[in-house]
Amino acid sequence: MAVIDIPRADGSKVKCDTEARTLSYYRYHVRFTPLEWKILVYLYDHRPNPVSRNDLIKLIWGQSKVFPTRTIDVHISSIRKKVAYIKGARIESIYGKGYRLIMLNRI
Repeated sequence: MAVIDIPRADGSKVKCDTEARTLSYYRYHVRFTPLEWKILVYLYDHRPNPVSRNDLIKLIWGQSKVFPTRTIDVHISSIRKKVAYIKGARIESIYGKGYRLIMLNRI
């Protein structure tokens, strides 16, 4: 089991279990689907920069073709609900740019 502690400025830690695809913060344990986890890790790796929908489509389907469906939006919505349990974490929509993961390290 690969558990990574993400330290915060207030001394608390978010535990990230990469094998179980979970984030734990105090009593909250949030599990992600494989696709949600892939998107979340990609957003985390590229923070504080925004990631375009096209980049996420390439990540998931391996091509840059823009699909008529709102699949990315549905996954982002689901990830937003789950990340909301982690204090100071959220996914921001940036008009014309894409999505950005915000991980505040203070209270």
